[in-house]
Amino acid sequence: MATGEWGCCPFPNAVCCSDGVHCCPHGSTCTSTSCQKGSHVTQLFKKKPAIQAKVVQCNATAFCPDGNTCCRLEGGQWGCCPLPNAVCCSDGVHCCPHGSTCTSTSCQKGSHVTQLFKKKPAIQVGNWL
Repeated sequence: MATGEWGCCPFPNAVCCSDGVHCCPHGSTCTSTSCQKGSHVTQLFKKKPAIQAKVVQCNATAFCPDGNTCCRLEGGQWGCCPLPNAVCCSDGVHCCPHGSTCTSTSCQKGSHVTQLFKKKPAIQVGNWL
C-alpha cells in the first residue's frame, strides 16, 4: 500500500507494483498504466488493505492468538494459555486465571478453586500460513 502497510492482491504469487498501490498477475510486469505479459496487456489491479490480525507476541518468532497469554512450556519453548493475563504455572504444562495461584492439582483464588488450564504450543512465525 502507498502508506507502507501490507496490502492484498487477488492473485496467487502476484507481482506488487512499485507504486505500492497496484499489483499484476504472476509473471506479468507492471507499467505505469497496465500489466503486461508478453503481448497481453491487462489493467492494473488495486491492492486491498490487509486485515490486521490480533495476536499476542511472545518473542520475535512465536505468538499466541488474541486473548491468550504466552507461557513457557516444559521444554522451554513458548506456549499459549487460553486466558488473558493468565498465571503461568511452573510445571510448564498448566496455567490459571489472572489473580489465581497454581497448585499441583488446581487454581486457587482465595477460597475459590477451579481447574487447571492446559497450555498449547505457540504458533511459530514461519508456520502461520
